[in-house]
Amino acid sequence: MEVRFVLRKAQYKDIEQINEIYNWAVLNTVATFDMEERSFVAAEAWFDMHQDPYYPVYVVESQGQVIGWGSLSPFHPRPAYKQSGEFSIYIASGWTGQSLGDTLLKVLCQEAKELGYHTLLGLITSTNEKSISLAKKHGFFEAGRYREVGTKFGQCLDVMVLQKIFN
Repeated sequence: MEVRFVLRKAQYKDIEQINEIYNWAVLNTVATFDMEERSFVAAEAWFDMHQDPYYPVYVVESQGQVIGWGSLSPFHPRPAYKQSGEFSIYIASGWTGQSLGDTLLKVLCQEAKELGYHTLLGLITSTNEKSISLAKKHGFFEAGRYREVGTKFGQCLDVMVLQKIFN
């Protein structure tokens, strides 16, 4: 059976489900180096920052439930980095392998280009082969590697910097 889903810009009503997906990743994966669940108040603050049209959040929903999300965020707070952004994508447990990440990254790249980004970066744990492969499929290349910068679940982990430059 084909999974039907809707891709749309996130709304305030989605914060709780976005945060649930993120917190599952915090507790169960090395996709984020956060060690403790994000509170709803912190999730609201994050969402408020993403109300700037330059930093959108998209959700994928199925039957009214958010099953994945992706965002564009500032790469660095200094003004000279304004045309460089960082993407994030998280898929709900049980929904991986449905091409949702592919759909989200495609729209995030299109949005970044339309918004005038010069480059988009993904900081991906080097053991996250599926996310690295996804980024490379969308034209990202390995621009660098931070060696042994994070420790989670007893592992000392590298972070790969994947980059796409828009012409």
